[in-house]
Amino acid sequence: ITEYYGITQDPNSQDIIIIMPYYKEGDLIHYITKNFYDINWRGKVSDLISIVAGLKNIHSVNIIHKDFHSGNIFIDFRPKIGDLGISKSATESVNDDIDENYGIIPYMAPEIFQGQKYTKASDVYSFGMIMWEFMTGRRPFWDQNHDTDLIIEILDGLRPPIVTNAPEGYIELMKVCWHSDPNKRPT
Repeated sequence: ITEYYGITQDPNSQDIIIIMPYYKEGDLIHYITKNFYDINWRGKVSDLISIVAGLKNIHSVNIIHKDFHSGNIFIDFRPKIGDLGISKSATESVNDDIDENYGIIPYMAPEIFQGQKYTKASDVYSFGMIMWEFMTGRRPFWDQNHDTDLIIEILDGLRPPIVTNAPEGYIELMKVCWHSDPNKRPT
């Protein structure tokens, strides 16, 4: 999990600005895109273990990220999860999330589009999409418009295409992470 040094507000736009370390490699998607052919599977799996350990730490204190994607993971020596600005306690009431969907469509769990509350399982769905990025070097559904049509297809079970260049067990784990039933996702 990334460190935060402070918070301020832009005097002109009134935007909130979070002050955090500079990450030379940038965010995960840019790192993967730039270095895809130089990262072997040992390195990819090691990075994923670091990411899931960070997610486990967040979940262990009953926080749900709600906007978990490769643009919110920063690369230093190891990946660090950031942008916890919209994260919520897993114990908040259902009414706290009404009409508040956050995130990038391909990383959002199908149940969120059906009006269900964000849960730890919805973060796990997002992790499955991050696994797909490591496997392919692309963002999920990079070649499609991120619109209502894509949401309908995701609700109908659409997932990114599987490529077979992954180590044994990888594809199976990825598929169970993005299972349409949140109760069948690993925790």
